[in-house]
Amino acid sequence: MTLQAGQYQAAIDAKIQEFNTRNFTESFWQKDASLWVQDEKAQQSVRSFMGWLRVAETMQQAVPEIEQFVQEVKAAGFKHVVVMGMGGSTMAPIVFKESFERSADGLPMSVLDTTDPGTVRQIEEAVPLADTLFIVASKSGTTAEPLAFGDYFYHRLRELKGDKAGENFVAITDPGSAFVAAAQAQGYRRIFLNFAEVGGRFSALSYFGLVPAALYGISIEEMLTRAIGMMRACGAYGAVEQNPGLELGVALGVLAEAGRDKLTLVVPGSLNDLGLWLEQLIAESTGKEGKGILPVAGEPVREPAVYGQDRVFVYVGYQGQPDEANRAKVAALQQAGHPVIQILMNDPLDLGQEFFRWEVATAVASAVFGINPFDQPNVQAAKTATDSLMKVVQEQGQLPQGEAPKVTENGVAYYTAVSGNDATDVLRAFFAQAQPGNFLNIQAYLTETPAVNDSLQELRRQVQEQLHLATTSGYGPRFLHSTGQYHKGGPDTGLFVQLTVDHPQDIQLPGRSYSFGTFKNAQAAGDLQALHDYNRRTLRLHLGADAELGLRQVLAALPAALQR
Repeated sequence: MTLQAGQYQAAIDAKIQEFNTRNFTESFWQKDASLWVQDEKAQQSVRSFMGWLRVAETMQQAVPEIEQFVQEVKAAGFKHVVVMGMGGSTMAPIVFKESFERSADGLPMSVLDTTDPGTVRQIEEAVPLADTLFIVASKSGTTAEPLAFGDYFYHRLRELKGDKAGENFVAITDPGSAFVAAAQAQGYRRIFLNFAEVGGRFSALSYFGLVPAALYGISIEEMLTRAIGMMRACGAYGAVEQNPGLELGVALGVLAEAGRDKLTLVVPGSLNDLGLWLEQLIAESTGKEGKGILPVAGEPVREPAVYGQDRVFVYVGYQGQPDEANRAKVAALQQAGHPVIQILMNDPLDLGQEFFRWEVATAVASAVFGINPFDQPNVQAAKTATDSLMKVVQEQGQLPQGEAPKVTENGVAYYTAVSGNDATDVLRAFFAQAQPGNFLNIQAYLTETPAVNDSLQELRRQVQEQLHLATTSGYGPRFLHSTGQYHKGGPDTGLFVQLTVDHPQDIQLPGRSYSFGTFKNAQAAGDLQALHDYNRRTLRLHLGADAELGLRQVLAALPAALQR
């Protein structure tokens, strides 16, 4: 890792010296919770979630068991794997799937982490159901989305295989979760029990990440070996002169406290989805008590003049692999005085060590802030609001009617606290609230398609170019289990644009009074209510029945609205 911090370097060096004087690394490995918080109850919480520190060692012993399971699955004739979960249960498998080329003996893999009925239907139609292994991944065993996915596909397999449906299902969950008994009752092929002291966003190197990785054909033994190498470098086995996790974490924390709190990730195309994992790890861990680091992933890299003074740029790429365009842009940003961090890997198997480096760094940055990195106190707000709405659905058969839109134009309805006579007026009034150091967050409760992705990127580009704001974008409800914590618990610097759509091709959930589309609508409405409860600035755009057409209408009204 190289760090070019310019005017901030002295403060970073001083904080590293302070931490070393306090024997931070030794105390860290002794799980000394006073590094983060002083309240005894909070310290107990910290200690109870530090099992990730040595989980790579534990998982080394589990490699033969996992590899034998993979051979059993192949021998049974399975041709595809679908991982179903939310947040920490699926982020690492997404990164593995997109960052590695599937080996010749690996199984094709899909990941389902949205209640969007269009996406559920896409996966159902794309895989050979009878020959597909479904992994239902839920740490608590009570997370609503993976349980809904499991119920739906178990019902479909019952229709095909009757009492043998369970042969197509695997559970990954914590010991003692209610899901264990349910999986046993349904005859699941295998139940992998993870570790209660490993939180979801710190679970990439546990069964949650490694079982899908092994099925995909990745050498999990080598990945763990490299992770343990990083553990050693970070002081797991005794004193070290330089601790790469500590140095990265201190830099992130000091820079954020100096106002450089937008951690902007620049990567080659093959690592695009690394941002999803980093978003959850960093935002959910640090975004609380009005503090935090906002990861910015997938944003187009621009010339220095477009950016405010709130950025830190981190380039993650590969040694010896050309990525000239990105590297040239990052060099220009560094030349212009923006702090730049560069991490170069040898090959994708180095992700094992990088997962661990970033986990340490996130915990260290949280120590700079003086917060507990292992809880997520504000995530529950959206869940509680959604649960209340789902009770209304079960009692009345539909979601309650909400407020009237301020404007409806070209089939798009605009819901917000500001006013205007038409779409451009409303957009202008909404974005007029932006201040330097703010960010735009796009919450897309839509089916992901190339055209939708292109429109979201265009929306980000225009706002970035005209207002010089950092822009983030996430598909709902995925982000509720990651950056959703930062949105409510972090600093009040966000402008939130929620995009919703009708679901003409909805899917009913078996044994329930509601559909995937209704569930998703309730999650969107629940999160919007939670944002309102925290007095966040919001704009909901209901795009009608055609998301792509609705987005084009919004983009047509946007340029005039952003002119200053």
